[in-house]
Amino acid sequence: MILVRIFLISRAAFALETDQFTTPKGPLYDIGPELSRKIVQIIEAGDKGQDPDQILYRWVGRNILTSRLSKWVKKTRVEEAPVTFRPGPFRSIYSVAVSPLPATFFFDSPTVHVHGHYLGSDKIDHFFQQGHQYFQRVVKLQERGAGAEASVASAVALGVRQEHNHFGTLATGVYSNGDLAANFAGMKFYMNLKSSVRVGDEVRPPMFERTNDGWRLRAGISRDQLLEPFISSHLDESLNPSRYRFNRRSIRSHVRARCGSWMSFYADRLNLVAPSGQNFAAKWFGEDYGHWLPPAEEISIATECDVTRAPMLTAQLQRKNPGSSRGRKWRLRRN
Repeated sequence: MILVRIFLISRAAFALETDQFTTPKGPLYDIGPELSRKIVQIIEAGDKGQDPDQILYRWVGRNILTSRLSKWVKKTRVEEAPVTFRPGPFRSIYSVAVSPLPATFFFDSPTVHVHGHYLGSDKIDHFFQQGHQYFQRVVKLQERGAGAEASVASAVALGVRQEHNHFGTLATGVYSNGDLAANFAGMKFYMNLKSSVRVGDEVRPPMFERTNDGWRLRAGISRDQLLEPFISSHLDESLNPSRYRFNRRSIRSHVRARCGSWMSFYADRLNLVAPSGQNFAAKWFGEDYGHWLPPAEEISIATECDVTRAPMLTAQLQRKNPGSSRGRKWRLRRN
């Protein structure tokens, strides 16, 4: 059991932390449409006798460091703009941080841009791997007679335990609300493959149907936007901050030092900034997903930066770096 626990901690730690407080010089290429099309391609090319979640999960795979799908994202290259951004180990908010497992933060997960939202590539793994684990748990509990609400609550409780242990605090000292949001969103996505599912106020019809040729995307579902309803700023760790068990002083200092550049880069979504418990991220579109961040321990843009000074700071940064701000109002859900 000790060896198994050590393996789980090691695997989770190298599943990586991520840093969206440190921003790239310009917008990253939005890989959302390509990723959505890839998922459709995988499912439609799968074994006719398997359910779509099994086809996808088998292709995604599990790896000590990163999944097959996450590797595919990182290897993708386009001419328009960079696809990923990862500050060097001495340029991130974790530059002088220590963790229970040595050197963890030297392997931080890069930031990617998916359907209009910035997130660590580790969230892709959480979405498709832990999201499937949640989904399987819900299915099994319901087969045994449990209700839908109780089954989902059990899956969330499992994720919370994992985040307090080998997937988070025990390995890196970080309880990532973004990880838990990705787990929950992934579960919803897997449910929606062949069943209706509620996302906020909207009930979404099944995305795939079985045909003589295998699983096919239903008419009216966009291949380019398959994942879009499930990707949100909940997965962005600068807008949905983590709880840090260690290194709070150094992380707070690094976040404060990035206020100007962060507010310039995120000028279109400053309306999402609010203290823990008061902002959009406390729930996943009205549903509990395990969010936990005691106000007394919060380190975030809301606590460390004065967003009322954003226009002045943005103007200053634009004079130094024209075009750095994207300047449009952001909404949590897009029509």
